Amino acid sequence: MLSRLLPGGEYRVVAGTSMRRRAADDVADHDWLSTHLSTPLVQLVDGGFTAVTSSAPAPEVLSGMRDRGWLPVVTRPHRADALPSAAREVENLLDRARSLGRPVVAESAGLSAVVPPGAAGAFAAEVLAPLHALDPDRQPGGLLDTLRTWLAHHGSWERTATALGVHRNSVRHRIGQAERALGADLADPETRMELWFALRWAPDRSFN
Repeated sequence: MLSRLLPGGEYRVVAGTSMRRRAADDVADHDWLSTHLSTPLVQLVDGGFTAVTSSAPAPEVLSGMRDRGWLPVVTRPHRADALPSAAREVENLLDRARSLGRPVVAESAGLSAVVPPGAAGAFAAEVLAPLHALDPDRQPGGLLDTLRTWLAHHGSWERTATALGVHRNSVRHRIGQAERALGADLADPETRMELWFALRWAPDRSFN
């Protein structure tokens, strides 16, 4: 396990997704990332990368990543034995980075850091129960994925449809289904905020 290779302390996951078509050179990319992130723990996958570091990269390093064609994100600190759970955080951060069009660095202080995991999981299960009933298998590109992507794109039908590779009318239909199932007004910012945190805090990794 990765935790056995790392000494005590906290680590961040740095991940990047390809911003544009780029001529990838796995050896050169790996060497650049390893050098600038000061870590040998770098993996290149599908034009992007994931790395484990002991500290957040400096702004100039994030800028260098963009110059090389990556859109990077940085998680909050995690203990070595908790690094596998950072995968969900990485996905959420990448969604936000794509929406904003810029790198995103998570802060260790914030609502997710102060809400106990048990309470967060219970909140997510309660809020999302009606959607679980409609989409029990959480099909890729289904209702729950659509809602998460729609929230990440601030309710934009066009950008959500593009991100999911579907017609915007399909997005409208699925969001309408979710709204009826939840019995909530998804135009309400507070409702959107609660759903966003519920989706982030869902205990099942496959759900988010």
